[in-house]
Amino acid sequence: MDRSYGKLKTEVLKNIDMLESVATMREARSMFEYLEEIKQNLLNDRFNLVVLGEFKRGKTTFLNALLGTDILPTDVLPLTSIVTLIRFGKEIKIEVIFLNGDTKTIAPGELPGYVTEAGNPGNKKKVKEVCLEHPSTYLKEGIMLIDTPGVGSIYQNNTDETYSYLPKVDAAIFLLSSDQPISQSEIGFLKDIAPYSVKIFFILNKIDYLSVTDRQKAVEFAKKVLIERVGFTEVNIFPLSAKLALEGKIEHSDKKLSESNLQSFTSTLDEFLLSEKGRATINAACHKGRNAAFELRLGVELEMKALDLPIEELKAKIELFDDMAKRLQQEQEDNSYIFKGEVNKVYHELEREISGFQEYCKETLNKEIDQIYHGQSLSGRKLMSYMESYIEDRIKVSLEEWQPEVEKKVRDVFNKVVSRFTNRTNLVIGELLKQSAEIFDLKLEGFAEIEALTDETSLYYIFGEQNTMFVPDSIKIYALFLPGFISGPMIMSEMRKKIEREIDRNCGRLRTDYNERIIKSVDGFRKQFKEKFDTVIEGTRFVLVRAVEKRESSRKETTKSYEKLSRQVAILEYAISGFNSLSSVYPR
Repeated sequence: MDRSYGKLKTEVLKNIDMLESVATMREARSMFEYLEEIKQNLLNDRFNLVVLGEFKRGKTTFLNALLGTDILPTDVLPLTSIVTLIRFGKEIKIEVIFLNGDTKTIAPGELPGYVTEAGNPGNKKKVKEVCLEHPSTYLKEGIMLIDTPGVGSIYQNNTDETYSYLPKVDAAIFLLSSDQPISQSEIGFLKDIAPYSVKIFFILNKIDYLSVTDRQKAVEFAKKVLIERVGFTEVNIFPLSAKLALEGKIEHSDKKLSESNLQSFTSTLDEFLLSEKGRATINAACHKGRNAAFELRLGVELEMKALDLPIEELKAKIELFDDMAKRLQQEQEDNSYIFKGEVNKVYHELEREISGFQEYCKETLNKEIDQIYHGQSLSGRKLMSYMESYIEDRIKVSLEEWQPEVEKKVRDVFNKVVSRFTNRTNLVIGELLKQSAEIFDLKLEGFAEIEALTDETSLYYIFGEQNTMFVPDSIKIYALFLPGFISGPMIMSEMRKKIEREIDRNCGRLRTDYNERIIKSVDGFRKQFKEKFDTVIEGTRFVLVRAVEKRESSRKETTKSYEKLSRQVAILEYAISGFNSLSSVYPR
């Protein structure tokens, strides 16, 4: 079997398509949606591959070579100033995302105006990042390439942007150049990224400038520097010519492609992709697909078994099923009430965190403005203006630093509650299917379990008063006309009120935001759980009632239905076998 991640992924998707065809035949809408979700998660799964290195090492030319087209701008000057995300799309599409959240679709020829230092110096256009969709076969397997600004560029914002993307990557390609020794900034950068535990592939670019002998010497020298000065214990460097690789792709020249050594590198990268990330992704999809196939097969086998039973015995078994379903339905309703009570723990944790932050922030800020007041000699108006800005900036920074902590704590508590309820619900559903199988002397091997959902919203902060232009602010008048020894205490009193007001207002907004998210998530879980439970009951009862109708009709109709069900079983068995085979590439 071809062990490439993309090929295995394609095979998994084919097996899921088979299951979807059976789900459609059986009018199992919920199961079809579940399978579609597995498929979309697999299709959307991306391997984030960032290209790093000092400016002018040929990063953009290398990316163009991978894509097989000269679409990203290159120049003789330090160039890229904005991160560009490159992912698969059926056609070329470029979207600019701005810092304020706005987006703009542009033509390829407009790209330099947003991602280069010449076209967008110091990021004066306030671009956050650029997303490029491209129909490259290299991207089709789920790879997302990240083109970063050069580390060590004279433009500090370029280096900052590169550092900010390190936590988001699965692996990195670090380009060195055969025509320049490894610089001190490259050594420093490699030391800095060590804590991120990112797998690094080193490329010695521009080998077309060197003879075979000099090429080997350059590789050995670079390896020696990386081991002795950076601290790597093992280094594998790929000599490569991005220029020849790009020319070979554009000109369809096998000779240039071979000389570029690109294929040797991409083969090693593909192997890593499969072993590191592909293993978990493929196995997870196979596990879910196999369980979905088991559940579908149980439904088919129930119907086939029912078609073989005498009509009276079949009706008696349906009554047994109804009694059992009613009992388990009550058990699930009890679980729902328990879930509601458990969610209160999440609200308590949220309130504890927010209240603690409010008190700490107010105490800290009041001490800070006291120090500012006693250590300054500003006029009343300047003092008030300075303190207003200081308070707003400090609250915003404090909120931004604290918010990820409370987010994690609340999410952890919420996930534990949801996990417990999910486990209880899966136990009830599993018992429902198991007892359904036993009524008809069948065996349950697995079923499509429900999973926890996640929900996120963006956060913003609010500051400032909403005075009308016709009503003067009295404190500002005092600051203008009263002497400092009188206006100073009045300003301080007002600033303390401002601290109280702004912290309470923003924490209140956080409370509202989190409460809405919790409510939305809880409602989503309840709906998901109820739909799954009801679907199992209704779906099972539907096939049994349909079997009764077939049995009460002609024998010819029963035989026809049995043959149709046998074909469905064959499809499911083939898919199950396929999932087992695919999982065996990397056993769980």
